[in-house]
Amino acid sequence: MTWVIGFFLFVNFIYLYFERPVFAFGFTDWSLPMLFWGWILLFYLARPLLQKGRAALSNSPWGRLLEKLFLGGPAESGKVVDISGHHISPRIKKVAMAGAALMAIGILNLIVLPVMLSHPFFFSQSYRNLLGTVEESSFTADVEPINLSQIRIIDEETAIKLAEKKVGEVPALGSETRLGDLVLQKVQNRLYYVAPLEHRGIFQWMTNFSQGSKGYVMVSATNPQDVRLVQHVNGNPVYLKVQTNGFVMDYLPRFLYFHGIITAGMADYSFEIDDDLNPYWVVTLYKNKVGYSGPDAVGVVLVNAQTGEIKKYSTNDVPAWVDRIQPENFVYRQIASWGDYVNGYWNSLLAKTGTLKPTGDRLHLIYGNDDRVYWYTGITSSGRDESSVGFLLVNSRTKDAKWYKVAGATESAARKSAEGQVQEKGYRAGYPILYNIHGVPTYIAPLKDKEGLLKLVSFISVENYNLVGVGADIDSALRAYQLNLINKGNAFIPGHEIKPVRLQAKVTRFSQVVKGGESYFYFTLEGDPRIFVGTINNSPKLSLVRPNDTIAITFNESREAEVSILQLETGGF
Repeated sequence: MTWVIGFFLFVNFIYLYFERPVFAFGFTDWSLPMLFWGWILLFYLARPLLQKGRAALSNSPWGRLLEKLFLGGPAESGKVVDISGHHISPRIKKVAMAGAALMAIGILNLIVLPVMLSHPFFFSQSYRNLLGTVEESSFTADVEPINLSQIRIIDEETAIKLAEKKVGEVPALGSETRLGDLVLQKVQNRLYYVAPLEHRGIFQWMTNFSQGSKGYVMVSATNPQDVRLVQHVNGNPVYLKVQTNGFVMDYLPRFLYFHGIITAGMADYSFEIDDDLNPYWVVTLYKNKVGYSGPDAVGVVLVNAQTGEIKKYSTNDVPAWVDRIQPENFVYRQIASWGDYVNGYWNSLLAKTGTLKPTGDRLHLIYGNDDRVYWYTGITSSGRDESSVGFLLVNSRTKDAKWYKVAGATESAARKSAEGQVQEKGYRAGYPILYNIHGVPTYIAPLKDKEGLLKLVSFISVENYNLVGVGADIDSALRAYQLNLINKGNAFIPGHEIKPVRLQAKVTRFSQVVKGGESYFYFTLEGDPRIFVGTINNSPKLSLVRPNDTIAITFNESREAEVSILQLETGGF
């Protein structure tokens, strides 16, 4: 009997160790052990009955099959067993009832209840409402014009190459560690991709078991020259003891599970650092809100990657430096359901009247000047490929969703348009990110060579993707874009136009700077504290301007200290 109990405990521990089932209603991962033990108990009942009746069945094909499956050999011939007087003992009856109950509960939890309580046929409106209230709003009213220094020109592909190059500069570090998943985040008010250096394999983990792997990598999303390997913070070494490539109890999901996180699901294991550069794991806790489906965030766990200290928060009191509480895949599925079930389940399958869908297969983070972080996706009608009917911004912390009806190009069409501007070079466009550029919804996408290295920057109008500006850097691409907007038609949103301003004044200072092979002319005007900048694309006469000349310029009104001009209309020379 002792070995039976030991075997029972051993099997259950192995299942808990590897599978980490959630002990809460709405999760099916605890059904499998119930089915397993139910089958074992029923088999315990079946075996003595088969032993009693195998002689009676031995001459039939079914008997031989059962003997082969359960008894491992043929019955002894020449013996006749009378089973007419056989009675099942009360103990075996109890075992059988327990086994049948476990099997029934397991099947109920694994198959029956998920269909009855979760299928969209019955709950399409519940799925649509998971996203919450989607408020229709104005783009320029909600999304402030971005500071040019915060425009993201490094995408994840390029960031990975820059990070791997940085790690390769340290001898032997690459043989011990591997680069973990990059996570875009704001650190000290600047955008960075941050990735942990994790154990390359089990042997490296065994070698560095006591301390962990050393350090993490930061790659600026706005400046390809800013790449850091962080192995010390405030003079103290950084060792990542708990990680997603750890083993035994250093494996992050198992570490949390065996520290009491057993009544909620865990998702989105994001590596983030606070503003003091201390490393943490941010793990979203979730419950299923539509029976056995419809996962939705209910809290967050912060794990100090060095010490393993765990702090649990509700979604309302997570520290401000944490950028993402709502996992990307949860929000994407909720957006898809919001658009798919607008007119019910059958409409989503057949007529598809009024249905909407995301333009891509994933979401992207947008960082606004309001210090808020949003999941972004374009929205298109079902069946339409190259044009969007608007886009959604979903707050990555609160899940507040806003719907902007701005018809225009999809991200795919914008990429093709940007690549078409430099088709002779064969550059590839990275994923376009939406920004407010002086009131105009604008995609900004990096243009990369075959090696994935940044070569150019492109600006593409959302409303008219034929309006494109390409340049060697942000400044030159923006000026080319603004010039195209003026020459080929204004793409401003109706009701929120930013009208060009004309200013005539005397030049007080003038200077020329060469950047990316292009000359930029900076000057100040009498009585105006701002610095104005332009190129010969704005006017060939700009290179002739000198201090004390009286000129007339046109520019978009801006509160920024540096203003890009659109035209030089007249010059006093």
